Amino acid sequence: MVTTDTFTQFGRRMATTQGCPFVVIAETRNPVRGLDPEALRARAEAMLPAIIDGLTLPPAEIERRIRAAATGRQRPVRSAVPI
Repeated sequence: MVTTDTFTQFGRRMATTQGCPFVVIAETRNPVRGLDPEALRARAEAMLPAIIDGLTLPPAEIERRIRAAATGRQRPVRSAVPI
């Protein structure tokens, strides 16, 4: 999956609801709209390692890396009462 940093958590949640909690996400900074071709190319090239990992790593290694990255990450606190 390719996302901007604004949508990475949403993409992860959607992938999880569809049974793919360990999908590899190639992420770039938001926004991409309005960037010139050279800047877009640089962003795409920066995502290549994640894309290659997603296509070539064994599923167990992908899962291990995603679990390790999630360790210690704080989740947002949600209010049960509307504000």
